Amino acid sequence: MAVLAPTRAYPRPSLHRAGQLVYRNALAYKHYWIAFISGFFEPVFYLLAVGFGVGQFVDGVPFGGGRLDYPSFLAPGMLAASTLNGALFDGFFSPFFKLNWMRTYDGIITTPVNIPDIAVGEVAWALIRGTIYGAGFLIVMLAFGLIHSPWALLALPAVMLSSAALSAGAMVLTGVTKQISSLEKVITLVVFPLFLFSGTFYPVSLYPDFLRPIVQATPLYHSASLLRSMTTGEVGPGTLWHVVYLVAMFVLASAMAIWLMRRRLIS
Repeated sequence: MAVLAPTRAYPRPSLHRAGQLVYRNALAYKHYWIAFISGFFEPVFYLLAVGFGVGQFVDGVPFGGGRLDYPSFLAPGMLAASTLNGALFDGFFSPFFKLNWMRTYDGIITTPVNIPDIAVGEVAWALIRGTIYGAGFLIVMLAFGLIHSPWALLALPAVMLSSAALSAGAMVLTGVTKQISSLEKVITLVVFPLFLFSGTFYPVSLYPDFLRPIVQATPLYHSASLLRSMTTGEVGPGTLWHVVYLVAMFVLASAMAIWLMRRRLIS
């Protein structure tokens, strides 16, 4: 007599099924490619206006035991911001409306695609968008002569790691945000301070002592610092710590995103 294996109450995510969601998202953007690339330009404008504009009045930035010209300091921070934009657009804004207003996921879970597949697929799609933004920004940096080390060959993998960590964190925000009125609070109280105060525009050493540990605990700080190490060649033991932080964030935030999405969709 054949014995049927018990069905998992909470199935593990499948890369194949998650890939189907990525394919669905790609098809959805096929006719809205301008919206897809729009988030790339904001960091570029900041680099041009602040890096090369305001930067003319800045006599270098203390970095790595010496001084670094301001555009070269700012550019990796804006590179990290590019990955953040990709993570936010497709790891938070788009899934928020699919979950709360369009009810897209309610239909998807009636197919073989399950809740963990949705979370993994949306994180993967946001990672792809953030990586595309980051790769484009690296080309801008190369064109302006803002890459100063062969270590920059590892900048694209670092962009992918940053995108993965930030995308998983964005999906966590999706899981805890229920009201459209909360979007403004998330942008004002989380995203904008993260963008401004994570060592993107000026060194963390300029912060008061009591604020420095808080800034150094933010994911965008680790992303910007890792990318700055790659593009300037100032690679050391601290670089490995940035990698460990981002890997840990990706793993933990992905697991939390799956748990939160399961709670939202099952309830």
